[in-house]
Amino acid sequence: MSKKILYPLLALALVFFITSLAVFIQSSRSAKKEIAPSVDTQPGEEFKASSFIKFKVFFFGESQGLMKPVVYEIERPRLKEELYSRLLDIMLRGDKNFISPVPEGVKVRSLYFVAEENLLVLDFGDELTARFGGGTTAEMEFVYFIVDNLCFNFKEIKKVKFLVMGNPIKTLGGHLDLESPFYPDFSYFDEQ
Repeated sequence: MSKKILYPLLALALVFFITSLAVFIQSSRSAKKEIAPSVDTQPGEEFKASSFIKFKVFFFGESQGLMKPVVYEIERPRLKEELYSRLLDIMLRGDKNFISPVPEGVKVRSLYFVAEENLLVLDFGDELTARFGGGTTAEMEFVYFIVDNLCFNFKEIKKVKFLVMGNPIKTLGGHLDLESPFYPDFSYFDEQ
């Protein structure tokens, strides 16, 4: 075989090899990053088997104002809505190694998913308004702590609406308008 044909073939083979290697590495990284559950049911349907699901829950660290991930494993409940509640329980309880923007003693009274709007409605007890310290940063951290974690872990949830004692609330500390649903802002995450 002549050098005029051999060198272009080798160059083409090298380009093909490098491209294939790059695609393989990228797909491996993507697979490792995604810890969000792959739940195969819709809200209202029962799960088919009992097993555990891993979630990334993001909590605020000491510095930077960013949330860092902590992996939790939750036993798969019978209904998807129960999974939302279990994740919220972990979030409201907090993690001893991180800062939680949720005032102590705050509870979610109920929640419901509106499938047509990809909306999760959270109804908090009145202790949320009674114990909330205030400030623009505190309000934003509370809202996006809840919204970002739920939207990250459940692909069907695209926005979250806040209620207190079954009623819409104007604001928590006088800075954010809570009458409309919130979409996620993943810029609060240190890593995804």
